[in-house]
Amino acid sequence: MTDWQTTLREQLTDGRDPSWVVLEGQGMVEAALAGWWEVAGVVISEDHSWEVPVWSGMEVARVAPAEMASLADASIHGGVLGLAKKPSETGEVAAFLRSLDAEALVVVCPRLDDPRVAGEVIRLAAEHDAAGVLLGAEGVSPFHVEAVRAAGGATFQLPIRIADGGLLLRSLKAAGVELCGWEQAFSGEAVTSGRRALVMGDPEKGLGPFWKAACDRQVGGEVGEALEELAVESGE
Repeated sequence: MTDWQTTLREQLTDGRDPSWVVLEGQGMVEAALAGWWEVAGVVISEDHSWEVPVWSGMEVARVAPAEMASLADASIHGGVLGLAKKPSETGEVAAFLRSLDAEALVVVCPRLDDPRVAGEVIRLAAEHDAAGVLLGAEGVSPFHVEAVRAAGGATFQLPIRIADGGLLLRSLKAAGVELCGWEQAFSGEAVTSGRRALVMGDPEKGLGPFWKAACDRQVGGEVGEALEELAVESGE
């Protein structure tokens, strides 16, 4: 068994190494390749018809259907499991924000405790043409297997950056990003132009006093509506 296969099995068991991302299903592997992620290899069931593109350079291991089912839930992966290396630039928050267009929209989540929520946020951000997603290191990893699953391939489409809350805020302010706090009870204020961020709190805990005070204004409605509103303002 090769090193990447051993790592894949370890990640499926405990997911303890944050530098690796498990890819569930052919579609997810193809999305990772399309996003130019480094995919170490794929395990494919012998009864699966997918032929991995030669140009991908991935290693391929064919295993019996029973072994494939023993690795993880076959109803989710459908006979294909991959292992990808997490992009190295995920911590480069300040440089990423400085590189944004003048009217860019980003989504900021200082702390999310549920990986499925993190994945949904990334999916919604991609659907509304956000330039990227920033997440606090204090929360759940956006590369957790459940987060990647919930994102539906959007993980590989968008730049994702991770840092502690203090660095996130300093970098956002230094880049001149307007912070728009979101909670359903909030009401919108005046529209302005320039870079803006939708700052979202955990669904159960909200933004918290620190980030509420840091925001320049507040927006309301469902999160999709808030993103749409800010995307229109940004000229997306």
